Amino acid sequence: MKKGDEMIKRISAAFLAAIFCFCLLTGCSPSGAVPDETPEAHVTEEPTAAPTPEPTEEPTPAPTPEPTEEPIESVILRYVGGMTDAEKIGELVMFGCGGKTEPDPKFIAFLSEHPVGGLFIGTENIDKDDGSGGFDSVKKLIAAIEESCPSKTGRLYSADVEGGGVVRFGWEPAIKAPYYLNGPDEALPLFTDIGKKLIDTGINTDLAPVFDISEDPLSTFLGTRIISSDLNEVASTGGAMIAGLHAGGCIACAKHFPGHGATEEDSHDHTPVVKKSAEALYAYDLAAFRAAIDAGADMIMAAHISYPALDENDIASMSKPIITGILRGELGFDGVVITDAMGMGGLVSRYTLEEAAVRFILAGGDIVLCGNDPAACETIIDSLDRAVSSGEISTERLDESVCRVLLLKYRYGIFEP
Repeated sequence: MKKGDEMIKRISAAFLAAIFCFCLLTGCSPSGAVPDETPEAHVTEEPTAAPTPEPTEEPTPAPTPEPTEEPIESVILRYVGGMTDAEKIGELVMFGCGGKTEPDPKFIAFLSEHPVGGLFIGTENIDKDDGSGGFDSVKKLIAAIEESCPSKTGRLYSADVEGGGVVRFGWEPAIKAPYYLNGPDEALPLFTDIGKKLIDTGINTDLAPVFDISEDPLSTFLGTRIISSDLNEVASTGGAMIAGLHAGGCIACAKHFPGHGATEEDSHDHTPVVKKSAEALYAYDLAAFRAAIDAGADMIMAAHISYPALDENDIASMSKPIITGILRGELGFDGVVITDAMGMGGLVSRYTLEEAAVRFILAGGDIVLCGNDPAACETIIDSLDRAVSSGEISTERLDESVCRVLLLKYRYGIFEP
């Protein structure tokens, strides 16, 4: 073979090799046809699950409202609606009781017939020679009364422990008269101890402190029972007495509204007449009782005294203008109003017991106070019963006072409706 021919063969072979490589790279066949596409293997796809929805939150139910607690006043009013008239009238009296250590059987018979809601412990009930100053004997007396004649609504057991000459029991050490107390710093712990001692004995109500005020206390019938001639001192020391009794768990009663300090006469004997002007009374005497109300007095005792500038016709304890108009309306007192003792000359020199008991309730008062006089106590209950039965004392007026008394008992744990 000639060299030229040999060269041509080599070139041709190289050219064909180059074409073959090109086809391999481009996917074309050497003939120029487009090769069949190699079908991809058929893969059955798992069905795509629908996305799991986010859990739908249950709608938050509206919170069940806490049961609205019924106001205690409404609870008591409903309770009063289920009481008999005799039970209601029993809440509006506080009577003295007979006996020392053991109650007088006649008194127990009286209590068995009448549901009396309040009892007064006086000197005749206290045996100061019992080794405890009388506290032990009174504790036994109260326990015996409750065992013989328990009350559905609990009872107010009261005494008047003021200090000085009005202390009833034998106190060790002796209690200073209010006039000699060194202000609230001494009054507060002293009356805290008094309150605790009374509560321990079974007495839950102290008919004290005296909030009467006088320009010259020692010239009056009350004397050292009056705290001071200075209004600020009466307010601060008297307020500390109330706070002390409360700290001891005891009910406090400010007395003798609208003020006994403006007369030298004794309302136990006859009816004193206070001739001060209304302006003078408001600025001084009544201002002292406003301080007692501000200090939280639970009760206020109405005096058997005439104040013509405030009421031309009736003494304070019988006066609607004074009790409802001034004490409740103007001074804003919504607690319990109690009379001074019903057998006092300041009352009976002008009114019979029958009319006085009814007039006091109609005037806006709540508790008629009477000592251990069974006939007088019977008269008071009978007169109230007749007035309620006849409608002279309306159901609304009766229930209003009963609710006040029961609310006071509730606040001190004596009554649970």
